[in-house]
Amino acid sequence: MKFTEDDLLFKDWIKKIKECGKTEFITVHHSEGEFNLGYTAGIYCALIPQKQLSNILLKYEWDLRRGNGRPGYIFSYKNEKEIAKYYRFGDRNGIEPLVHYRSFPDGVRYLEISEEFRHYFDLQEIRNDINSSKFITFDDDGDEVVVAVISNKELKIKLSFIKEFLAVKKMYLAIYFDVMRFSDNLLSEIQIDKTDKIVTENNLIYSLSLRDYSTEKFRIQSWLMGKKIIEPLKKFSPTIFDKPLQQFTSFIIGIDENGENIFYTCNEEELSDFFDKNIGLPNYLTPIFFKKDVLSKYYNNPHKYLVHDGMVERKGFWSLFIDNNHPSYVSVFLGDLGKLSYKEQLYWKHYNVYYEGGISHTSFERNIEAKFSDPELPDLYFKMKLNLFTEKWRSKFGWDLFKPLAKEDMHYLESLHIPSADNQKEFDEQILSITKIMIDSLNEKKLINEMNNQAKDFKSIDKLNAFLENKNITIPPMIKFFRNLQTLRSTSVAHRKSTKNRDYKKALEYFKLNDKGFDEIFSNILIKSIWSLNSLEKKLLTDQSNTKI
Repeated sequence: MKFTEDDLLFKDWIKKIKECGKTEFITVHHSEGEFNLGYTAGIYCALIPQKQLSNILLKYEWDLRRGNGRPGYIFSYKNEKEIAKYYRFGDRNGIEPLVHYRSFPDGVRYLEISEEFRHYFDLQEIRNDINSSKFITFDDDGDEVVVAVISNKELKIKLSFIKEFLAVKKMYLAIYFDVMRFSDNLLSEIQIDKTDKIVTENNLIYSLSLRDYSTEKFRIQSWLMGKKIIEPLKKFSPTIFDKPLQQFTSFIIGIDENGENIFYTCNEEELSDFFDKNIGLPNYLTPIFFKKDVLSKYYNNPHKYLVHDGMVERKGFWSLFIDNNHPSYVSVFLGDLGKLSYKEQLYWKHYNVYYEGGISHTSFERNIEAKFSDPELPDLYFKMKLNLFTEKWRSKFGWDLFKPLAKEDMHYLESLHIPSADNQKEFDEQILSITKIMIDSLNEKKLINEMNNQAKDFKSIDKLNAFLENKNITIPPMIKFFRNLQTLRSTSVAHRKSTKNRDYKKALEYFKLNDKGFDEIFSNILIKSIWSLNSLEKKLLTDQSNTKI
């Protein structure tokens, strides 16, 4: 193998080592190359007590080798008596491993991160295989934060977490490196002198050796060995909650005489209330308005978020009271916005608008008058109605007319909402959702059982119609609506849209797809769905005797 002068003087590695501790992730274990191929490289690390630091930087050799630092006994003799003393990390003068290299007689080898480090940050391990995994935590918004990654023979840890851990333990981190290169050139051929020196810089010491090496395969050996010290956070003060001070942004609370927006902080401590706090300042309950699109992030990620009637939540992390019953905007009380993380506040601020009107009637009754109030908007009302209908139907018949969605399909219901007026993709997704809930979920097996297996070869909507007729009930408008909804899904969502398709043209006409915005069309679909549930409830779940609607 042939190396250049720069390679043999390890200019690439020296640059890499000097940059260590200045990037987002720091490599604390690395192994590559083979001796027979002319190149080997290794990185390891150790936690160094402050009192040992000056001694550590006097020598370039490693203070802890891979596989060392395990708990065990150290034996000594005093007055001809054997004394056994247990050490958690062996007798290493307070030096501790951050990474454990595990090696077993059957050839199995893998890396482990210090249990103390993992437990301190409460890290969750996501393992792909024995040599590949990542360790994660979650920020205040519930978003995943990757703290460490193990891949093959390399382990990288996020620098900010390392430095906090060092501050907590009042220790330093030594990054050890050991690199060898062999070349089949001669020193005279590449016109480079023999080198043997020790270099000491700020928090860095290494030995660089370059010499003739006479074997059948190689003529030159170059060797770089040393250590780089990573310091802890200089300013670290743990709090009772181990969290930094909250930051607050400002939102539009009005306009001035020039028509310019007036902004004010959402920090509760700088807001007034109805109990003489901060008299004269904006009130905690000042409604702040946002474009409806602010909820798109939450609807589009139902595995992380839930949007309820009057609330949005990050599952397991936070919740925010909202007014999503307003026909044009979403509103939130100014003080409640301050309970979000700063990152989430900035997300909401992006959609912040000025609106002269007030909150919805529903929100006013619930939050101001403390009354129970049904939701106003069709998507929210539909979800409430479906739940109540399901309970009544199950109570009377002992089974569900609409089978509960599988866990993997729950997002169809959780993310059901009125789409934007001009968003075809969002509209198609919502058509798929309402069809999955209202038609695909029809309990065909139970409907057939109720008719002693009659109509078993019918399609789902025909089975429902036959079930109703079997009970001397007809609801033609509902059946027509179901058929057109199914057609719309089949001809426009599940397949390519084509105005040449007669069924698609019928659905276009029925839902007036060419005359209205997607928001209005889907609102009408939800209203028809609610009417269908009310009709079924009236005819089957009450004692009324009318048979036609």
